[in-house]
Amino acid sequence: MDRRQVIDIALAEVGYLEKASNKYLDDPTKNAGRANFTKYARDIDRIPDFYNTPKQGFAWCDVFVDWCFVQAYGAPLAKALLNQPSRSAGAGCKYSADYYKRAGRFVVAGPQVGDQIFFGNGNSVTHTGLVYKVDGSRVYTVEGNTSSAEGVVANGGAVAKKSYSLTFSGIYGYGRPNYDDGYDPAADKPAADEVKPEPARSFSKSYAKAYTVTASALNMRSGAGTDKAILGVLPKGAAFRCYGYYTKQADGTVWLYGIANGLTGYCSKNYLK
Repeated sequence: MDRRQVIDIALAEVGYLEKASNKYLDDPTKNAGRANFTKYARDIDRIPDFYNTPKQGFAWCDVFVDWCFVQAYGAPLAKALLNQPSRSAGAGCKYSADYYKRAGRFVVAGPQVGDQIFFGNGNSVTHTGLVYKVDGSRVYTVEGNTSSAEGVVANGGAVAKKSYSLTFSGIYGYGRPNYDDGYDPAADKPAADEVKPEPARSFSKSYAKAYTVTASALNMRSGAGTDKAILGVLPKGAAFRCYGYYTKQADGTVWLYGIANGLTGYCSKNYLK
């Protein structure tokens, strides 16, 4: 399983705000509030026996991580990667970390892309996220229920990118899913938010308009073709704006170059109307 799948999905959620009520859950910013209502809990609560109890309305940093794994790999594989049993308590950070420990897949140093990072100290685990990049001095994360403010912000109400010194004392450790993908840290590929879209090859004024996503989930890619990097995932009904630029594949498939949910890239015209 390619660990970049879950990272790309997580990064596409940056900017999402928790809701004041159980309305407009799929809109990234509408109905923002402090009541811990999210599409992440809604979707996982619909999966039989994923958690021990419904999680809508509760702190959601770990729910966000689990949702990203479900979107990337499906519920059965997500639970296996997260080392969680059915009806788990994995929406809680300490329980989630303990599942990794029991499976022998928890480390306190040397993070890798795709690890689940945990924050806290001693027996207290207060927050979590996903590692999307590591360099010689810092670990870079995407986290749910946080903010863009410096340092660990638990219950901050948004999906945001963060970074910390590798020696930061607030890092409790890292859960390491068994992706079994032959990952080599030295040959790591850039994350989706570091990939630049390719230039479009053609222009037609007839394509310059607003579209709506018709697929249940539509990948926005860095170029024309399913082999190109996924920059984000657009939900059904999302607005996509094209200004006329596109690339046509040899098989005749038209990939429109445009903007949606704060992202710029390509979507297949077959799933836009």
